Amino acid sequence: MSSDNPSSDVAEGTAKAVLDWSSDKIHAFVEKLRNRKLAFICDEETITTVRGEYNSGEAKFYETYIEDKEILFQVRMGLALRKLEKDKTRLRNLRERIYKKYKIKGLHIAEFVQTGILHRYIGLLIGGMRSLEEFKKDIIEVLVNIEKHVLFIQETSKTTEMVQKASNIIDANSPDIFVVSGIGEAAKVAEESGKKLEIMLRDYKVERISREDEVIFFFKRFVKF
Repeated sequence: MSSDNPSSDVAEGTAKAVLDWSSDKIHAFVEKLRNRKLAFICDEETITTVRGEYNSGEAKFYETYIEDKEILFQVRMGLALRKLEKDKTRLRNLRERIYKKYKIKGLHIAEFVQTGILHRYIGLLIGGMRSLEEFKKDIIEVLVNIEKHVLFIQETSKTTEMVQKASNIIDANSPDIFVVSGIGEAAKVAEESGKKLEIMLRDYKVERISREDEVIFFFKRFVKF
């Protein structure tokens, strides 16, 4: 016998469907979407590595402050790159996949995380944080407009050209924090460029980080009174 209230039947059926949609099914659905998003990597072992980074402490920290899902995904790619640093073949393959899908900007965001620059950058932001909302905006600003805040030096870069490029970026954008980064063969040029910029940029305090074949300079603007 049917109900005299069709709306009630619909509501009851909807409620039952929601209840039937168990947490296990939701988890399976989320995993399906996640796997589809990771399909561009085309390597099951690397995909497993990326999945593992979703639950890392650092990833959870970034989730709290980065609300843009695409940017957050590229940040997670950076954590995966770091995890693969001892496996040069898979590291190179993932870098190439990221570049093909997200172009140079996406790769630079991933490298920004891989090298630990984002972690240190956030530390510098916290030192001058005025509000949580402004803090979130500053993090997104550097990631969305990364080329205005970071100079990634390549193996074929020349010191003179990099110093001039950094100077042009700073003159055009006046970033509160500017980063110069070089890895591998580019580390030497990063070192030379950073030292020259240190002399030129009188309104910035300098912090240098060096490990193995990597050199990073952080230039933080200070206000003179």
